[in-house]
Amino acid sequence: MQRPAFLQRLPVRTFLLLSLAFFPPFVLSAPPATTLVLRHGVLIDGTGAAAVEDDTVVISGDKIVAIGPSAAVNVPHGSRIIDVHGKTIMPGLADMHVHLVGGWDGNAVDILGYQRYMNALLYAGVTTVMDTGNIQPFIVQMRAEVAAGRLLGPRIYCVGSIVDGADPVWPPISYAVASVAQVPRIVARLKADRVDFIKAYVGLSHPQIRALVEEGRKVGLGVLVDQWILNGSPDIVDDGIYAFAHLPTRALDPSFLSQPPGRSIRFITTLAVHESFARRRLTDGHFLTEPLIADTTPAAFMTAIQAEVHRALTTDEQAQLPRRREAFAQALRNAKALADAGVLMAAGTDAPYPGDAQGEGLHRELELLVEAGLTPLQAIAVATGNAGKFVKDESWGTLRPGSRADVLVINGRPDRTISDSRKIDMVIRAGQIIDRARLKLNPSTDPGYEASAPAG
Repeated sequence: MQRPAFLQRLPVRTFLLLSLAFFPPFVLSAPPATTLVLRHGVLIDGTGAAAVEDDTVVISGDKIVAIGPSAAVNVPHGSRIIDVHGKTIMPGLADMHVHLVGGWDGNAVDILGYQRYMNALLYAGVTTVMDTGNIQPFIVQMRAEVAAGRLLGPRIYCVGSIVDGADPVWPPISYAVASVAQVPRIVARLKADRVDFIKAYVGLSHPQIRALVEEGRKVGLGVLVDQWILNGSPDIVDDGIYAFAHLPTRALDPSFLSQPPGRSIRFITTLAVHESFARRRLTDGHFLTEPLIADTTPAAFMTAIQAEVHRALTTDEQAQLPRRREAFAQALRNAKALADAGVLMAAGTDAPYPGDAQGEGLHRELELLVEAGLTPLQAIAVATGNAGKFVKDESWGTLRPGSRADVLVINGRPDRTISDSRKIDMVIRAGQIIDRARLKLNPSTDPGYEASAPAG
């Protein structure tokens, strides 16, 4: 680019000084990394192991560099030390089944309000998510901007758009497949956008699922499946899938409880959405007073959810309710059976739905896992360490030297009382303390975007 005429007469050195004065670069030099030390906390490491009293965690940059008994850990000179005595240190939470198209009812869309639900997730201590179906260019850009640090939000994994049958349930976020011959081209598009998994939906046949699996293997992409009532079917497992996107709502086939070598299958839990369908949490609107919801949800959405709570059900909905409640109860039983069998489960919510909000829904998921019979430490592992294993990236999800510093400080003992996970004192994402107060919804500055027409 040529300098303007009046600047061409200046010496180069003077020109550069003026340039720095009037057009300063974003960063002149990288500031030295500050070491952050959390001392004297109760440590939950995310593996399911027992909590450890009086531990210290040392964070430098975006990594944990030391961890151990407070009396033994060396604290570098000049560190920022935070005494967390009486509090719990645990990994940031992961929700492995969300849809970042916004809204509140699982159907209507709020793409323009993306910062609302990114804030809600971080406010609730959810530092990692997997989007399991979205408008592909939108979620791919969002993932990239969060990774680059230009957009505040949890780290994102994604499947891009769903792969469904010829008449997709969710047209705006789906590839429609009428023939196996279409599969290679679709998988190539997904791979070009570097998605993390492929998601196969309810309208696909066995040959189409098998074709997705085969093409996915060629490019290193596993296939997640949601086939509604058929989730958990052994014949779908035989197609070679990586995981089911939901826990089954029917009795488990015994083969899942004694999986032979080479035939492992994984599940994302999503008990919160099964509870939403069963309307158990919608008997009153008390859950809306929960701060993780009340502090982050716009008034229009609160009003709509309240209306849904008090809405009279149709005759057809009334007839379906006992079946939906039994499906939820069966999903709870399945969670316990799979945990006892050592099958890998990762926590997910399928948020947003009524009673299943972005961020708060993950804490509800933890409570439901404990209701199902898991211990609080097992439930926390499902939402932390297991999530890293699910995506085959164990550089995060547990607290140990070398792991990514996604850390929560909790005012309580969630290893004893799981609802204490809601008592968040501090959120640290990639070594940086997040200002939670700025994540609260401010009605005076919120644009007031309303949910648009349904996606399905």
